[in-house]
Amino acid sequence: MSVYSVWAAGAITPEQRLKRVRLRVDGGSIVSLDANVEPDDGDLRYDDATLIPGLIDLQVNGGLGFAFDAEAAKDRRRAVEFHLQHGTTAMLATLISAPMNEMVAATERLRTDVSLEGPIIGIHLEGPFLAARKKGAHSDHALASPTEENVAAVIRAADGGLRMVTLAPELPGADAAIRRFVEQGAVVAAGHSQATSDVLDRAITAGLSFMTHVGNASDWPSRVFDPAMGYRRSEPGMVGTFLLDRRLRGSLILDGHHLDPRLARVLIDTRGADNIVLVSDATPAAGLKPGHYTMGGLDVEIHEAGFATVGEGLGGSTIPLIEAIRVAVRDAEISLVRAVRMATSTPARILGLEYRKGKLLSGWDADFLAIDADLEIKAVFQGGEPVDLPTR
Repeated sequence: MSVYSVWAAGAITPEQRLKRVRLRVDGGSIVSLDANVEPDDGDLRYDDATLIPGLIDLQVNGGLGFAFDAEAAKDRRRAVEFHLQHGTTAMLATLISAPMNEMVAATERLRTDVSLEGPIIGIHLEGPFLAARKKGAHSDHALASPTEENVAAVIRAADGGLRMVTLAPELPGADAAIRRFVEQGAVVAAGHSQATSDVLDRAITAGLSFMTHVGNASDWPSRVFDPAMGYRRSEPGMVGTFLLDRRLRGSLILDGHHLDPRLARVLIDTRGADNIVLVSDATPAAGLKPGHYTMGGLDVEIHEAGFATVGEGLGGSTIPLIEAIRVAVRDAEISLVRAVRMATSTPARILGLEYRKGKLLSGWDADFLAIDADLEIKAVFQGGEPVDLPTR
Protein backbone atom coordinates (compact mmCIF):
# COMPACT_ATOMS: atom_id res chain seq x y z
CA MET A 1 0.00 0.00 0.00
CA SER A 2 2.71 2.46 -0.91
CA VAL A 3 0.49 5.14 -2.48
CA TYR A 4 -3.21 5.40 -1.68
CA SER A 5 -5.95 7.72 -0.46
CA VAL A 6 -8.49 7.37 2.33
CA TRP A 7 -11.87 9.10 2.33
CA ALA A 8 -13.82 9.52 5.57
CA ALA A 9 -16.84 11.40 6.85
CA GLY A 10 -14.60 13.57 9.02
CA ALA A 11 -11.21 14.14 10.62
CA ILE A 12 -9.70 15.61 13.78
CA THR A 13 -6.28 17.00 12.96
CA PRO A 14 -6.30 17.57 16.14
CA GLU A 15 -6.34 21.39 15.96
CA GLN A 16 -9.64 21.37 14.13
CA ARG A 17 -12.52 19.17 13.10
CA LEU A 18 -13.07 18.71 9.35
CA LYS A 19 -15.83 17.13 7.29
CA ARG A 20 -15.70 14.90 4.20
CA VAL A 21 -11.94 14.45 4.00
CA ARG A 22 -9.43 12.72 1.78
CA LEU A 23 -6.08 11.74 3.26
CA ARG A 24 -3.35 10.90 0.73
CA VAL A 25 -0.45 8.68 1.75
CA ASP A 26 2.83 7.93 -0.02
CA GLY A 27 5.04 5.37 1.64
CA GLY A 28 5.10 6.08 5.36
CA SER A 29 4.14 9.74 5.13
CA ILE A 30 1.02 11.84 4.74
CA VAL A 31 1.00 13.77 1.45
CA SER A 32 -2.13 15.87 1.95
CA LEU A 33 -5.43 16.21 3.78
CA ASP A 34 -8.30 17.85 1.91
CA ALA A 35 -11.69 18.74 3.38
CA ASN A 36 -15.16 19.12 1.86
CA VAL A 37 -14.45 16.69 -0.97
CA GLU A 38 -16.43 13.78 -2.37
CA PRO A 39 -15.06 10.23 -2.53
CA ASP A 40 -13.35 8.85 -5.63
CA ASP A 41 -13.55 5.31 -6.93
CA GLY A 42 -10.01 4.52 -5.81
CA ASP A 43 -10.38 5.72 -2.22
CA LEU A 44 -10.41 3.47 0.81
CA ARG A 45 -13.73 4.55 2.28
CA TYR A 46 -14.86 5.00 5.87
CA ASP A 47 -18.23 6.62 5.29
CA ASP A 48 -19.34 6.60 8.93
CA ALA A 49 -15.98 7.21 10.58
CA THR A 50 -13.65 10.00 11.65
CA LEU A 51 -9.90 9.97 11.03
CA ILE A 52 -7.64 10.91 13.95
CA PRO A 53 -3.86 10.76 14.40
CA GLY A 54 -2.41 7.54 15.77
CA LEU A 55 -2.37 7.50 19.56
CA ILE A 56 0.90 8.08 21.44
CA ASP A 57 1.19 6.41 24.85
CA LEU A 58 3.95 7.64 27.15
CA GLN A 59 3.45 4.88 29.72
CA VAL A 60 2.65 1.31 28.72
CA ASN A 61 4.12 -1.72 30.48
CA GLY A 62 2.73 -4.53 28.35
CA GLY A 63 -0.39 -6.38 27.28
CA LEU A 64 -1.96 -9.79 26.73
CA GLY A 65 0.13 -11.18 29.58
CA PHE A 66 3.44 -9.99 28.12
CA ALA A 67 5.69 -7.31 29.63
CA PHE A 68 8.38 -5.20 28.02
CA ASP A 69 11.01 -6.74 30.28
CA ALA A 70 10.44 -10.11 28.56
CA GLU A 71 13.62 -11.80 27.36
CA ALA A 72 12.12 -12.98 24.07
CA ALA A 73 11.58 -10.33 21.39
CA LYS A 74 8.48 -12.21 20.20
CA ASP A 75 6.88 -11.78 23.63
CA ARG A 76 7.56 -8.05 23.63
CA ARG A 77 6.10 -7.93 20.13
CA ARG A 78 2.89 -9.55 21.37
CA ALA A 79 2.42 -6.67 23.81
CA VAL A 80 3.09 -4.15 21.03
CA GLU A 81 0.59 -5.83 18.71
CA PHE A 82 -2.18 -5.63 21.32
CA HIS A 83 -1.77 -1.87 21.64
CA LEU A 84 -1.33 -1.37 17.89
CA GLN A 85 -4.63 -3.13 17.26
CA HIS A 86 -6.25 -0.69 19.68
CA GLY A 87 -4.89 2.38 17.95
CA THR A 88 -1.64 3.12 19.79
CA THR A 89 0.77 3.58 16.90
CA ALA A 90 3.64 4.99 18.99
CA MET A 91 4.53 4.18 22.57
CA LEU A 92 7.16 4.44 25.25
CA ALA A 93 7.73 0.87 26.37
CA THR A 94 7.84 1.21 30.13
CA LEU A 95 9.92 -0.77 32.60
CA ILE A 96 8.90 -0.74 36.25
CA SER A 97 11.25 -1.10 39.21
CA ALA A 98 13.47 -4.18 39.31
CA PRO A 99 16.83 -4.99 40.92
CA MET A 100 19.49 -2.95 39.13
CA ASN A 101 21.08 -5.88 37.29
CA GLU A 102 17.66 -6.91 35.96
CA MET A 103 16.76 -3.31 35.10
CA VAL A 104 19.96 -2.89 33.11
CA ALA A 105 19.50 -6.20 31.27
CA ALA A 106 15.87 -5.42 30.38
CA THR A 107 16.85 -1.95 29.15
CA GLU A 108 19.58 -3.40 26.93
CA ARG A 109 17.12 -5.86 25.37
CA LEU A 110 14.40 -3.28 24.91
CA ARG A 111 16.79 -0.85 23.22
CA THR A 112 16.87 -3.13 20.17
CA ASP A 113 13.11 -2.57 19.68
CA VAL A 114 13.32 1.24 19.63
CA SER A 115 12.79 3.20 16.41
CA LEU A 116 11.52 6.74 15.87
CA GLU A 117 9.28 5.35 13.13
CA GLY A 118 7.59 3.31 15.85
CA PRO A 119 5.72 1.63 17.23
CA ILE A 120 8.22 1.64 20.17
CA ILE A 121 9.67 5.14 19.95
CA GLY A 122 11.58 5.01 23.21
CA ILE A 123 11.97 3.62 26.71
CA HIS A 124 10.33 4.96 29.86
CA LEU A 125 11.96 3.92 33.13
CA GLU A 126 9.33 4.12 35.87
CA GLY A 127 11.74 3.39 38.67
CA PRO A 128 13.66 2.05 40.39
CA PHE A 129 14.40 5.51 41.84
CA LEU A 130 11.08 5.86 43.68
CA ALA A 131 9.97 6.68 47.24
CA ALA A 132 9.18 3.60 49.32
CA ARG A 133 6.07 5.18 50.87
CA LYS A 134 4.65 5.85 47.41
CA LYS A 135 5.81 2.68 45.69
CA GLY A 136 2.31 1.54 44.73
CA ALA A 137 2.59 -1.86 43.04
CA HIS A 138 6.40 -1.62 42.78
CA SER A 139 8.32 -4.12 44.91
CA ASP A 140 10.20 -2.82 47.95
CA HIS A 141 13.27 -4.90 47.18
CA ALA A 142 13.49 -3.42 43.68
CA LEU A 143 13.77 0.23 44.73
CA ALA A 144 17.18 1.89 44.46
CA SER A 145 18.88 5.23 44.97
CA PRO A 146 19.79 7.42 41.98
CA THR A 147 23.50 7.16 42.62
CA GLU A 148 25.98 8.20 39.97
CA GLU A 149 26.78 4.54 39.34
CA ASN A 150 23.13 3.45 38.98
CA VAL A 151 22.26 6.36 36.72
CA ALA A 152 25.28 5.72 34.50
CA ALA A 153 24.36 2.03 34.24
CA VAL A 154 20.84 2.60 32.88
CA ILE A 155 21.99 5.38 30.55
CA ARG A 156 24.63 3.10 29.11
CA ALA A 157 22.14 0.24 28.73
CA ALA A 158 19.60 2.46 26.95
CA ASP A 159 22.22 3.60 24.42
CA GLY A 160 20.27 6.68 23.38
CA GLY A 161 16.84 5.05 23.56
CA LEU A 162 15.81 6.59 26.86
CA ARG A 163 12.93 9.08 26.39
CA MET A 164 11.42 9.38 29.88
CA VAL A 165 12.44 8.65 33.46
CA THR A 166 10.06 8.77 36.43
CA LEU A 167 11.76 9.28 39.79
CA ALA A 168 11.12 10.69 43.27
CA PRO A 169 12.92 14.05 43.36
CA GLU A 170 13.26 14.02 47.16
CA LEU A 171 15.74 11.12 47.07
CA PRO A 172 19.39 11.93 47.80
CA GLY A 173 21.24 12.48 44.53
CA ALA A 174 18.04 13.11 42.54
CA ASP A 175 19.03 16.58 41.29
CA ALA A 176 22.29 15.32 39.83
CA ALA A 177 20.46 12.36 38.30
CA ILE A 178 17.88 14.68 36.73
CA ARG A 179 20.62 16.72 35.09
CA ARG A 180 22.29 13.57 33.71
CA PHE A 181 19.08 12.16 32.27
CA VAL A 182 18.14 15.49 30.67
CA GLU A 183 21.61 15.66 29.09
CA GLN A 184 20.82 12.31 27.47
CA GLY A 185 17.63 13.68 25.91
CA ALA A 186 15.15 12.12 28.34
CA VAL A 187 12.11 13.86 29.80
CA VAL A 188 12.39 13.59 33.59
CA ALA A 189 9.16 13.21 35.56
CA ALA A 190 8.26 13.28 39.23
CA GLY A 191 6.26 10.26 40.31
CA HIS A 192 5.77 7.78 43.15
CA SER A 193 6.92 10.61 45.33
CA GLN A 194 6.15 12.67 48.43
CA ALA A 195 8.04 15.69 47.18
CA THR A 196 7.03 19.05 48.59
CA SER A 197 6.64 22.15 46.48
CA ASP A 198 10.12 23.34 47.54
CA VAL A 199 11.70 20.04 46.49
CA LEU A 200 9.86 20.13 43.19
CA ASP A 201 10.98 23.70 42.54
CA ARG A 202 14.59 22.65 43.01
CA ALA A 203 14.09 19.61 40.77
CA ILE A 204 12.49 21.74 38.05
CA THR A 205 15.52 24.02 38.16
CA ALA A 206 17.65 20.91 37.60
CA GLY A 207 15.59 19.98 34.54
CA LEU A 208 12.52 18.05 35.72
CA SER A 209 9.54 19.03 33.53
CA PHE A 210 6.81 16.41 33.91
CA MET A 211 4.64 14.64 36.50
CA THR A 212 3.69 11.00 36.02
CA HIS A 213 0.03 10.00 36.61
CA VAL A 214 -0.95 13.14 38.51
CA GLY A 215 -3.09 12.28 41.53
CA ASN A 216 -1.88 8.69 41.77
CA ALA A 217 1.07 7.77 44.02
CA SER A 218 1.48 11.51 44.56
CA ASP A 219 0.27 13.76 47.38
CA TRP A 220 -2.60 16.19 47.15
CA PRO A 221 -2.55 19.55 49.00
CA SER A 222 -2.42 19.01 52.77
CA ARG A 223 -1.09 20.44 56.01
CA VAL A 224 2.36 19.39 57.20
CA PHE A 225 4.28 20.17 60.38
CA ASP A 226 7.10 22.66 59.84
CA PRO A 227 9.73 22.32 62.62
CA ALA A 228 11.23 25.71 61.79
CA MET A 229 7.88 27.44 62.31
CA GLY A 230 6.54 25.15 65.03
CA TYR A 231 3.11 24.66 63.48
CA ARG A 232 1.32 22.87 60.64
CA ARG A 233 1.39 24.84 57.42
CA SER A 234 -0.35 24.41 54.08
CA GLU A 235 1.63 22.36 51.54
CA PRO A 236 0.57 22.20 47.87
CA GLY A 237 2.07 18.73 47.49
CA MET A 238 2.60 17.12 44.11
CA VAL A 239 -0.88 17.80 42.71
CA GLY A 240 -1.06 21.34 44.01
CA THR A 241 2.34 22.14 42.58
CA PHE A 242 1.28 20.73 39.22
CA LEU A 243 -1.73 23.05 39.23
CA LEU A 244 0.34 26.07 40.23
CA ASP A 245 3.62 25.70 38.34
CA ARG A 246 3.29 26.28 34.59
CA ARG A 247 6.73 24.78 34.00
CA LEU A 248 5.25 21.33 34.62
CA ARG A 249 3.25 19.14 32.30
CA GLY A 250 1.81 15.80 33.33
CA SER A 251 -0.19 12.66 32.61
CA LEU A 252 -3.50 11.24 33.81
CA ILE A 253 -4.68 7.64 33.95
CA LEU A 254 -8.31 7.78 32.85
CA ASP A 255 -9.43 4.18 33.18
CA GLY A 256 -12.39 5.09 35.40
CA HIS A 257 -10.66 3.71 38.50
CA HIS A 258 -7.35 5.48 39.14
CA LEU A 259 -8.74 9.02 39.11
CA ASP A 260 -12.30 10.27 39.48
CA PRO A 261 -13.25 11.65 36.05
CA ARG A 262 -14.72 14.74 37.73
CA LEU A 263 -11.31 15.55 39.20
CA ALA A 264 -9.71 14.85 35.84
CA ARG A 265 -12.05 17.43 34.30
CA VAL A 266 -10.90 20.05 36.83
CA LEU A 267 -7.23 19.27 36.20
CA ILE A 268 -7.71 19.46 32.43
CA ASP A 269 -9.75 22.65 32.60
CA THR A 270 -7.12 24.25 34.84
CA ARG A 271 -3.97 23.25 32.97
CA GLY A 272 -5.32 22.67 29.46
CA ALA A 273 -5.10 19.89 26.89
CA ASP A 274 -1.70 21.16 25.71
CA ASN A 275 -0.15 20.43 29.11
CA ILE A 276 -1.82 17.15 30.07
CA VAL A 277 -1.51 13.80 28.32
CA LEU A 278 -3.61 10.70 28.68
CA VAL A 279 -1.70 7.49 29.35
CA SER A 280 -2.89 3.93 29.65
CA ASP A 281 -0.37 2.82 32.30
CA ALA A 282 -1.31 -0.56 30.86
CA THR A 283 0.13 -3.54 32.69
CA PRO A 284 0.65 -6.95 31.09
CA ALA A 285 -2.89 -7.61 32.36
CA ALA A 286 -4.33 -5.39 29.61
CA GLY A 287 -6.44 -7.48 27.27
CA LEU A 288 -6.72 -10.48 29.61
CA LYS A 289 -9.93 -11.95 30.97
CA PRO A 290 -10.83 -11.50 34.65
CA GLY A 291 -8.97 -13.89 36.92
CA HIS A 292 -5.84 -14.41 39.00
CA TYR A 293 -2.40 -14.10 37.41
CA THR A 294 1.26 -13.94 38.42
CA MET A 295 3.14 -11.20 36.58
CA GLY A 296 6.64 -9.96 37.29
CA GLY A 297 6.63 -11.83 40.58
CA LEU A 298 3.41 -10.09 41.67
CA ASP A 299 0.02 -11.67 42.31
CA VAL A 300 -2.47 -9.79 40.18
CA GLU A 301 -6.25 -10.03 40.29
CA ILE A 302 -8.19 -8.79 37.26
CA HIS A 303 -11.73 -7.92 38.29
CA GLU A 304 -14.95 -8.12 36.30
CA ALA A 305 -15.25 -4.32 36.46
CA GLY A 306 -12.08 -4.00 34.37
CA PHE A 307 -9.36 -3.10 36.87
CA ALA A 308 -6.42 -4.98 38.37
CA THR A 309 -5.27 -5.11 41.98
CA VAL A 310 -2.05 -6.16 43.67
CA GLY A 311 -2.93 -6.90 47.26
CA GLU A 312 -5.35 -4.18 48.37
CA GLY A 313 -4.17 -1.54 45.89
CA LEU A 314 -4.58 -0.83 42.20
CA GLY A 315 -1.83 -2.37 40.11
CA GLY A 316 -1.72 -0.28 36.97
CA SER A 317 -4.53 -0.36 34.42
CA THR A 318 -5.92 -2.97 32.06
CA ILE A 319 -6.84 -0.58 29.24
CA PRO A 320 -5.40 0.48 25.90
CA LEU A 321 -5.14 4.24 25.39
CA ILE A 322 -8.29 4.48 23.25
CA GLU A 323 -10.30 3.58 26.35
CA ALA A 324 -8.87 6.61 28.17
CA ILE A 325 -10.26 8.78 25.36
CA ARG A 326 -13.67 7.14 25.81
CA VAL A 327 -13.62 7.78 29.57
CA ALA A 328 -12.51 11.38 28.99
CA VAL A 329 -15.41 12.01 26.61
CA ARG A 330 -18.08 9.94 28.33
CA ASP A 331 -17.36 10.44 32.02
CA ALA A 332 -15.17 13.54 32.30
CA GLU A 333 -17.23 15.34 29.63
CA ILE A 334 -14.15 16.44 27.72
CA SER A 335 -14.71 17.23 24.04
CA LEU A 336 -13.44 14.63 21.62
CA VAL A 337 -11.12 17.19 20.02
CA ARG A 338 -9.44 17.92 23.38
CA ALA A 339 -9.29 14.25 24.32
CA VAL A 340 -7.64 13.37 21.00
CA ARG A 341 -5.12 16.19 21.45
CA MET A 342 -4.10 14.80 24.85
CA ALA A 343 -3.37 11.43 23.28
CA THR A 344 -1.68 12.63 20.08
CA SER A 345 -0.16 16.07 19.52
CA THR A 346 0.52 16.87 23.18
CA PRO A 347 2.59 13.73 23.90
CA ALA A 348 4.36 14.19 20.56
CA ARG A 349 5.39 17.71 21.56
CA ILE A 350 6.55 16.59 25.00
CA LEU A 351 8.87 14.08 23.34
CA GLY A 352 10.12 16.59 20.76
CA LEU A 353 8.42 14.69 17.92
CA GLU A 354 5.81 17.33 17.10
CA TYR A 355 7.11 17.72 13.54
CA ARG A 356 6.55 14.12 12.55
CA LYS A 357 3.88 12.56 14.80
CA GLY A 358 0.60 13.44 16.45
CA LYS A 359 -1.08 15.36 13.61
CA LEU A 360 -2.73 14.77 10.25
CA LEU A 361 -0.51 17.08 8.25
CA SER A 362 1.54 16.88 5.05
CA GLY A 363 4.96 15.39 5.78
CA TRP A 364 3.96 13.81 9.09
CA ASP A 365 4.19 10.05 9.65
CA ALA A 366 1.17 8.20 8.26
CA ASP A 367 -0.03 6.97 11.65
CA PHE A 368 -3.81 7.32 11.87
CA LEU A 369 -7.06 5.65 12.90
CA ALA A 370 -10.65 5.57 11.75
CA ILE A 371 -13.13 5.63 14.64
CA ASP A 372 -16.92 5.54 14.60
CA ALA A 373 -19.44 7.59 16.59
CA ASP A 374 -19.09 5.22 19.55
CA LEU A 375 -15.30 5.69 19.48
CA GLU A 376 -14.81 2.13 18.31
CA ILE A 377 -11.85 1.53 16.03
CA LYS A 378 -12.65 0.70 12.41
CA ALA A 379 -9.09 0.84 11.02
CA VAL A 380 -5.50 1.47 12.14
CA PHE A 381 -2.58 2.52 9.95
CA GLN A 382 0.98 2.69 11.28
CA GLY A 383 3.76 3.99 9.07
CA GLY A 384 1.28 3.97 6.20
CA GLU A 385 0.57 0.26 6.54
CA PRO A 386 -2.76 -1.19 7.70
CA VAL A 387 -2.79 -3.07 11.00
CA ASP A 388 -4.72 -6.33 11.13
CA LEU A 389 -7.49 -5.86 13.69
CA PRO A 390 -8.73 -8.68 15.91
CA THR A 391 -11.91 -10.45 14.85
CA ARG A 392 -14.84 -9.16 16.87
